[in-house]
Amino acid sequence: MSYLVLARKWRPQTFEEVVGQAHVTRTLRNAIRAGRVAHAYLFTGARGVGKTSVARILAKSLNCEPALSVSPCNVCSNCREITQGHSVDVPEIDGASNRGIDSIRELRETVRYRPSKSRHKIYIIDEVHMLTTEAFNALLKTLEEPPDHVRFILATTEPHKIPATILSRCQRFDFRRIDTPRLLDHLKTIVTGEQVDLSEPVLYAIAREADGSMRDAQSLLEQLLAFSGDGLSDEEILDVLGVVDRRSVHRAGAAVLEGDALTCLQVVDDIYRRGIDSRRFCQQLCDFFRNLLWLAVSREKADAVLDLPETEKEFLNERLGGTSAESLYLCLQCLVKGEEEIRRSSSPRLNLEMVLLRLSQLPRLEDMNRVVDELERLEQVLSGMPDQPRPGGDPIRSVEAPGTRVERRESDPAVRPRFADEAEAGFNRSHGAGPGGEDLGLRPPASPEDMVSRWPVFVQWLHGKDPRLAAKLGRSSLKSVSESTAELEILEIYENLFQNGENTAALAAHAAGYFGVSLEWRISTKSSVRGEKSERAVKKGASGANPRRVVMESRAVQQAIEILGGELIEVRPLDRGAPSRGKGRGSKPSE
Repeated sequence: MSYLVLARKWRPQTFEEVVGQAHVTRTLRNAIRAGRVAHAYLFTGARGVGKTSVARILAKSLNCEPALSVSPCNVCSNCREITQGHSVDVPEIDGASNRGIDSIRELRETVRYRPSKSRHKIYIIDEVHMLTTEAFNALLKTLEEPPDHVRFILATTEPHKIPATILSRCQRFDFRRIDTPRLLDHLKTIVTGEQVDLSEPVLYAIAREADGSMRDAQSLLEQLLAFSGDGLSDEEILDVLGVVDRRSVHRAGAAVLEGDALTCLQVVDDIYRRGIDSRRFCQQLCDFFRNLLWLAVSREKADAVLDLPETEKEFLNERLGGTSAESLYLCLQCLVKGEEEIRRSSSPRLNLEMVLLRLSQLPRLEDMNRVVDELERLEQVLSGMPDQPRPGGDPIRSVEAPGTRVERRESDPAVRPRFADEAEAGFNRSHGAGPGGEDLGLRPPASPEDMVSRWPVFVQWLHGKDPRLAAKLGRSSLKSVSESTAELEILEIYENLFQNGENTAALAAHAAGYFGVSLEWRISTKSSVRGEKSERAVKKGASGANPRRVVMESRAVQQAIEILGGELIEVRPLDRGAPSRGKGRGSKPSE
């Protein structure tokens, strides 16, 4: 007898041998026992999940010579002919080759004749979705009301292409993809029966690569059995098929979680050298992070959902310590997008390298609830700490929780600017005062020239005593000092702040304490630097420069155009005789 491939040799011959389709086989067996077999069935599902095999088993159960039974004998002539696929009463029609209306007309003529030696004439039409619309319409009446001795079994991988008029005339059974553990168990049974020694990781890789198809798994195993020999490693055995081994996936996943970009590139180079499809590897990596995400969200429910061997579950649990569900979700999101880019790319290897490098550099996210819990714990710990004394006598306040107010002394170095301390210390040393500015009875009154020259140092010192007043004295200058008065020039924008006398009195008090001289302060104003530049620009424009260019070079005008999305239409000279629109200026000429 000629050699039979594994897919044919290990094809199920009874309902009990069908793997992973219990919902279908149980219904059909009950229908046979109750005598409620329908006249038309539609089997749908992915490739290699057992549609045609179940159709043959159903035909053998209905036509078994000893008796109609849920367990055909597989010994009688009818069972053997149906198993071999050349029974006269059970024709298997290829819908792709017999898709025209003429083929359906011929079928309609033959259904009138009774079977030659069986109880029923059973038509198995594979890939029925390939029939034309005219052929489907010609089949409607026969499918709805066939003779008593006729049964139809339609099989397809694309049920959405079948007209609703056909679907409504059939009992539909959806075949499911076979899960990985069942595929793995069946592969072990085949390997044992074939007396071949293959490791479980190799069989598991085949089961995953089959993607729920028993026929694909048997075909891959067939190729491995023809290639394998003594002394070959698992990687060498899988290389012949281009199957993605889990070791490469685990290595790349661990490198991503550890931020090891070099290892990511090495993995891509390795799978490219071995001829593994980049898109398939990215899909396997997506599955790796999906499994990790399941374990991170709920370890109890993950055990019931994930079809993983114990060794892989242990590896995944070890990787959960250095990551979080938020980071895993971000990685999975990037991988799904990267898989689409690899599928459309003309250089899949380059895209895969970019995806892995991007993943290795992603920021590590933390669960906000965990962060909040940690902050609350720290708040409880720190709230019970007493104030710690420091050299100098000032207590250091306890650190409070985020969002609360932290009080500090005015003399705290974190509040006082460093340059203010240096300015005060330098002046005190030169005038016989203590380090803190206390009067030791040795400080002489400052001369008018000394006050004018040291005015910037006084302003810096004032930042540590009265920051608000020091800010108002920015860009000020001490013009002249006499025996009883001092003339101070400030910016025009601070003129109103010194009109009520409160700031002037505070200035006089701080200056008397610093310089050792009590004076009457007279305040005058000057234009801001920005106003001076604008005025010089106007004068320059009046002297022959391009006014539009002068205006466009103004930073204020550029910001206004950028923010408001405007456009400079016209430049007009300023009418200095017109009343100003400024606040509180009345009819004062514009400046």
